[in-house]
Amino acid sequence: MKLTPILLAIAALSLGACNRAPPPDAAATAVLEFAAADLVNAELRPMAPMAQLSGTLRPWREATVKAKVAGELMALGVREGDTVKQGQVIGRIDATDYRARLAGSEADVAAAQAALGVAEKNQTTQESLLAKNFISRNAYDTTAGNRDAAKARLDAARAAADVGRKALADTTLVAPIDGIVSARIVQAGERVPVDGRIVTVSDITRLELAASVPAAEAARLAPGAEIDLTVEGLDDLRIGGRIERINPSAAPGSRSIELYAVIDNREGRLRGGLFAQGQVTAGAAQEYVVVPASALREEGGDQVLYVLAGDKVQRRQVKTAIAQGGWVAVTSGLAAGESVVRYNLGPLKDGASAKIKPAAAPAVPVAAPVAVRPAPTS
Repeated sequence: MKLTPILLAIAALSLGACNRAPPPDAAATAVLEFAAADLVNAELRPMAPMAQLSGTLRPWREATVKAKVAGELMALGVREGDTVKQGQVIGRIDATDYRARLAGSEADVAAAQAALGVAEKNQTTQESLLAKNFISRNAYDTTAGNRDAAKARLDAARAAADVGRKALADTTLVAPIDGIVSARIVQAGERVPVDGRIVTVSDITRLELAASVPAAEAARLAPGAEIDLTVEGLDDLRIGGRIERINPSAAPGSRSIELYAVIDNREGRLRGGLFAQGQVTAGAAQEYVVVPASALREEGGDQVLYVLAGDKVQRRQVKTAIAQGGWVAVTSGLAAGESVVRYNLGPLKDGASAKIKPAAAPAVPVAAPVAVRPAPTS
């Protein structure tokens, strides 16, 4: 069969395409370039296990002023936020009834004292008559009994007067502790019952944090351990404290242990009710291989680091133990001194070729031209 010129041309083109070598895979020959700042060497560093804490701050000491006697609240001179000192007068309850009762009690004391004087004189007279056998022993005993009864009535009158004086003194309301008024429950003019709440005073020079920790971590903690906290809304403020006591029993259901930490707040920047969280050392420090937390990735449920080994990128599956201060302790999969990709720079392929980009040479400053003036002619 005779081929036409067109068919011959198509055949020649097809043969050339078959003999031509395929183009190189650009992705296979690409070399990743890392800046020096993209890499960090894993290093050995001592780190201690930490237990996480969170809870609400509350005043270490708080007292509520209650009415010890019933009556109308005549005056209350403090409001929320006012600072008070222990023993400072902050209010008064109407004392009219209590003054009258005290006056009556004191009158009873005077009458009982007068009656006792008469009884004592009678007893003295009866003693002399008994000594001369002018009266019987029974008559003397009756006189002596009257004297004892008068003495008992005087003691009762004096006790009633003491109660009256105490009730009158209780109409004056005083601050029980140094602190700040955190709640004012009633207003002047209201009638308050016995034990009626009037104001609450909080001492915030020290605050207490109640936090729950797992039983396994609580077993490694002890009173006196130092804690480091941050407070909601005051992220720039680092707060130190210490564990003061640990509950001996686990909470039902959660099986966690409640511990109580004390925070010094003499500067007064903190307030009760703020949420705080932090950590406490829960064991002795050990030396670990550490890398920045930014180098760690989560891929398929695994913790992964990318390591520059020679001119290749290696994907390493690792295990970690402790994270604190922006660093993570690696317990397996990495050795100290290995070069790790510091940041998540996007998808990286295991086994890809890589190199470190050379640092740019510093620019040499060019000297400015100096103007030369001609020498003056003589």
